[in-house]
Amino acid sequence: MDKKVIEKWMKLLSIVIMAAGVIAILIGVIDFGNTLKLFFSGERPAKLFKGINKNVGTIAEITGITAGVLWLLRKVWVEIKKRKLPFSDWIQQFYLVVKKHHIFIGVITLIAAFAHGLYFYLYAGKDDDWLVYSGIATFISLIILALLGWNHQLNKRTKKNVSTKKRHIFLAIVFGILFLIHLNL
Repeated sequence: MDKKVIEKWMKLLSIVIMAAGVIAILIGVIDFGNTLKLFFSGERPAKLFKGINKNVGTIAEITGITAGVLWLLRKVWVEIKKRKLPFSDWIQQFYLVVKKHHIFIGVITLIAAFAHGLYFYLYAGKDDDWLVYSGIATFISLIILALLGWNHQLNKRTKKNVSTKKRHIFLAIVFGILFLIHLNL
């Protein structure tokens, strides 16, 4: 397929990522504000509010997986390129779009996960203790992952880059494992 067509599709995808990201951030911020409003008013949340917060958690899941797929996508692209498969240009361009938005997607994940986690930390029932604890552990690993990613960005053009990238990838794996545990409880 023509490279110009691929580039047009990837530009459209980039615009969709940005628009959806802004909407997701707004949803997370509004959810966070509503949770604080409920907490300080002393009211118990309606059942609908629990569903909304589960959906905010789903936003965090989707964006977290998208950010995490970057490393895997690069590995797939390299293997496809070696074999000279016809759709390697699509994979390469898709990889470049995800890479371009990796930090933005990570910020969305942090905001959505925080809003989701705050609600369930404040309002989870006694039956959900392990779910809350696994969520806290997952969120702490996400914060550390984000800080390592930020450190990697600061050292991008230095000799420390390789070690910061390895730490970031290692903690992404730890986060992924904790995330899977949290999802399956």
